[in-house]
Amino acid sequence: MNKAVFGFMSLLLFSVTEEKERSGRFDFENSFISSAAIKFDTLTIDPIKSKIVWKGTKMMGLGSHEGDIAIQNGFLLFQNQELSGGEIKVNMREIKVTDIPATDPIPIKNLTDHLKSPDFFDVDKYPFSVLYFRSIEKLQNNKLGITASLIIKGTSNFVHFEAEKVSNNHFQAYLQIDRFEWDIAYRGSWVDRTLVDQEIDLSVEIVCN
Repeated sequence: MNKAVFGFMSLLLFSVTEEKERSGRFDFENSFISSAAIKFDTLTIDPIKSKIVWKGTKMMGLGSHEGDIAIQNGFLLFQNQELSGGEIKVNMREIKVTDIPATDPIPIKNLTDHLKSPDFFDVDKYPFSVLYFRSIEKLQNNKLGITASLIIKGTSNFVHFEAEKVSNNHFQAYLQIDRFEWDIAYRGSWVDRTLVDQEIDLSVEIVCN
């Protein structure tokens, strides 16, 4: 680990202010830095070894799709060898579909293009999503209770989930989000059997250098 003094702890843990949470809009690219310097250990997230797997299901058990999203960059902060904060930035332009066979390139392209469109993640307008850790509670059996701000399509909402510490630089987590809370509002059609559930499942594996 590299020791470093960070004057931007509020960017990681408190950059999404209560006023911005209430408004539901957050411009993370133009967020500002304020806070006293605090000493932490920092580990950089390895975007190759780390991964985020998404899964969406159709209503009435009509099927599901899944894939992965590329992590752009990020880091975890530690104090006294305990996870205390962090940031994960995700490149939504690199969302992929993995459950359709590679021998069917047209369905893969159609679904991928639809996910990138304004119906879902609108990646041309909102190319990045960000997860900012807000608070972390140590639980039993190497588990952690995490509260974070998740920013998708410029909208910020709190999420709460459990993570497992696999090793000092390796963590796994699962969370389920209601996509309507981030204006991912495509519903689909009963006629063409494309009705989509509100929930998106996210399995996250973070490995640091």
